[in-house]
Amino acid sequence: MKILVISDLHSNARGVQAIWERESDADQIYMAGDLVDYGPEPMASIDWVRDHGVHCVRGNHDDRLIRVWQSGEYANLPPEQTAWVHHNCRLLTQSYVDALSALPTHLSFEADGIAYLMTHRYGDAYQTIESRYHFDKYWEAHFDLPGCQGYPRRMIFGHSHRQQIMSFGKDALWLNPGSASYRRPDEPSKDAFYAVIQDGEIDLRHVPYPREALYAEAVRMRPNMMEDEWRVADFFFGWKEEDGPDYPWLELLAERRKKGIVPPGRC
Repeated sequence: MKILVISDLHSNARGVQAIWERESDADQIYMAGDLVDYGPEPMASIDWVRDHGVHCVRGNHDDRLIRVWQSGEYANLPPEQTAWVHHNCRLLTQSYVDALSALPTHLSFEADGIAYLMTHRYGDAYQTIESRYHFDKYWEAHFDLPGCQGYPRRMIFGHSHRQQIMSFGKDALWLNPGSASYRRPDEPSKDAFYAVIQDGEIDLRHVPYPREALYAEAVRMRPNMMEDEWRVADFFFGWKEEDGPDYPWLELLAERRKKGIVPPGRC
């Protein structure tokens, strides 16, 4: 069996479409949350997940959008108070929000004689499981599929956007496929990251995808939202890999903000 594992689309369907062009022979697709927020394509992202029969859990940004939708606060905000989550809410309808709300927070499944537990994040920030003891405790609290006693165990997380595998022996590990949308500031690659599990063997992969349309939409939205929120999209979709690690740019931006100077956008 071939399993495609993705996470953290963040309202960007372009990355996962590029992944699917390479991995369309997958038998099953699992998604570790954060379909929406911080991108311009919430409807397309949710549609892709639904249209491809993806087994999906809810992420913290999905929860954030649901809360904002229910509050109604997105409707009449001025640009200086508008974030990507408000922009996303304005594009969606109730049926899309209901689809997010219906997603579970944890999902247990079995494949090729291996038991899996998938959720979006461990803890309430960016913690990771770093000991066998905590792995066992978390598994006992959340795995709910009967008949898997003695199976090798694997957890799937998203959230951090860090593509990695942590092993606690041959029968216990957790993996993160990385983000199908964007990297952290110290990782210059702009590819869409994901994982493939083929007959139980894990392979961490990535693929480039076109970001021009995403960046063009972000530029179009710039006058209509908070400058800090626009900067997020400028970093995600406008920064180029050949520019190198992004922290120096972010540090410069922070220093300029301290001085009250906002640099021009990369338009």
